[in-house]
Amino acid sequence: MPHSIRDYDGNEVEVRQQGQSEDGHRLNITHPDGRRWICEVDPDGEVEIESTYRDGQLADVETPGWLVDELALLARPA
Repeated sequence: MPHSIRDYDGNEVEVRQQGQSEDGHRLNITHPDGRRWICEVDPDGEVEIESTYRDGQLADVETPGWLVDELALLARPA
C-alpha cells in the first residue's frame, strides 16, 4: 500500500515500500513531475539513493532536501 509525503511546495509524493531488511527499508518514491528515486533508508534515518529516473528513464536526478527530511521522519520509530 503506498504512502505519501509532501515536498516543500506541498506536492503529494508517492512512497512505496519495495522490501525490508535488518538494515532498513527499500523504497520507491515517485514525484508527480516525473522524477523517481529508488533508495534505502536505515532505522536511523540515513538515506542511500540507489538509482534515479526522470519520466521512466534512468537519469541523474538531484536528491532534494525535502526527500531526505521526510524519509528520515518516516524511519523514526512510532
